[in-house]
Amino acid sequence: MSKQEPLSEALVLESLQVGAHPLIEPLIQRLRLREFLQQAFSSPNPRIKLAAVDSALVLVRNFTLCRHPLYEMSEWVRALVPEQLGLAPEQVRLINDDRLGRTLDKLFQADRRSIVTGLIVHMAQAFQLDLQRLHNDSTSITFSGLYSERPLGKEDRRCVRITHGHNKDHRPDLKQLLWSLTVTSDGAVPVHYQVFDGNLTDDQTHIEIWKTLSEIVGGPQFIYVADAKLCTRENMGFIHGQAGQFITVLLRTRKEDARFKHRLVNQAPDWELIWERPPLRREKDPPERFEAVEDPEPSAEGYRIVWFRSSEKWRRDEQARENAIHEARWGLRRLAERVGKHKLKTREQVQQAVDKILDESGARSWVRVELIPRAHHTYKQGGPGRPGKHTRYVRQTTVVYEPVTTLDTQRIEASAAADGIFPLITNISADQLSPLDLLTTYKYQAFVEKRHEQLKTAAEVVPVNYKTPERIEAFLFLYFIAITLHALLERQVREAMKARGIRSIPLYPEERACCAPTADKLLGLFEHVRRHRLFHNGQSIKTFWDELTDVQRLVLELLGISAAVYGQ
Repeated sequence: MSKQEPLSEALVLESLQVGAHPLIEPLIQRLRLREFLQQAFSSPNPRIKLAAVDSALVLVRNFTLCRHPLYEMSEWVRALVPEQLGLAPEQVRLINDDRLGRTLDKLFQADRRSIVTGLIVHMAQAFQLDLQRLHNDSTSITFSGLYSERPLGKEDRRCVRITHGHNKDHRPDLKQLLWSLTVTSDGAVPVHYQVFDGNLTDDQTHIEIWKTLSEIVGGPQFIYVADAKLCTRENMGFIHGQAGQFITVLLRTRKEDARFKHRLVNQAPDWELIWERPPLRREKDPPERFEAVEDPEPSAEGYRIVWFRSSEKWRRDEQARENAIHEARWGLRRLAERVGKHKLKTREQVQQAVDKILDESGARSWVRVELIPRAHHTYKQGGPGRPGKHTRYVRQTTVVYEPVTTLDTQRIEASAAADGIFPLITNISADQLSPLDLLTTYKYQAFVEKRHEQLKTAAEVVPVNYKTPERIEAFLFLYFIAITLHALLERQVREAMKARGIRSIPLYPEERACCAPTADKLLGLFEHVRRHRLFHNGQSIKTFWDELTDVQRLVLELLGISAAVYGQ
């Protein structure tokens, strides 16, 4: 709520929050967001005091700055300067959860795909985005609740199914939706999103996504980069058949993978050093080296395969194997001490315990276990009564199965020969894309994963506080716009830092340097800025603002925003 402090009978001080609204407002204007969102609603009715597009923009601003459930939105807007929301003071009182919920219902019925396509095409031109390389990845958005699927009416649109699936957050107990995101290679700006049923696998999504991206780009003249689920004959064949280009990871289950690793054991390939970069974490670490070799044989479909070897991945793979073997041997040693007791008396029971240890440790490929039957003798008193010097004991013999562990040295050597390597498959020839360019192009894929992380942490997409799938779909549509604003803000600040030769900004606690400012840090820097007005007998006599810090002024300069928006 707005804070009004009576200083005397005649004087009242009003303090309202401004926050980071002035940072995102230029982006909203430059995107022509109001114009595109208006396509989702009917023509404005002058008798309606608050248009649906205004409610939608309130939701976008809230999702961008600080996520609140609908039932808290009215309190949130009353604590803000109305002009920052693009509203008149009398319109602020009209914001409530029912009105915002009806706005989401209208958004669900709209042609959101056309709105996103038009918005992204305009954004690419307005912000000069590079659409030559597009990176796609997916993640799970989890839900708590029933969300039962309802039958559709004649004019109803199909909702996505919130159901159980392969949860990427390792929460198989929760239902989910599959969220797919595509970003550019210059700032990881989102240019496409799509929500799929929770039980759909990634390999079934790429053709539909690629078709939409072709509409946005205006043709197939772009490189589509995705994870290993793109590596199917159908997906790669479709893109290649449409004159498109792709880069993905070769699946481990493919014959080409086994073929090359078998060749590694018999004859080491001629690795070529293509890249050496400084360590990313500790300065004392050795530089990371990347080597490459072209596979002399193409894939079964005729596509190019390039193998890479990373010194950092080499060390990780070697350490992971050693840890897995050590964990398995330790677990089997403890198991051997317990055979013959409790539920470890039969061969089947012991074998189940052995399998569980090998599966949990991940050492099945390198550790062999043989169950050796062994006689186990116990002695039991031959008759009743308390034992004495004449008590007779009867020996009972049972068979126990003791696990005997050996290491498969051949498999360990074969695994060690493949340490640090990973293959990329593409339909782009070596004349068009060198191994180094192929590697650096694919490694940008990590920024899509970073966007997913920000979606679930800084942007707080979960928990989703909506009961109907219709409102959830509309909610995720607006959330895509919110994270797009985040990405544009980051891109603008980082480009300005690079142009001015600024290596870092003290955004972290204790004024520690931040080399790559993120949206949550930039927006959080202005979170508590307020505007104050002093009233005398109901008349405003003075307006003043919280003083900006040097860091806040620097950020405004980088964004090209005048400090006058904060009354400075």
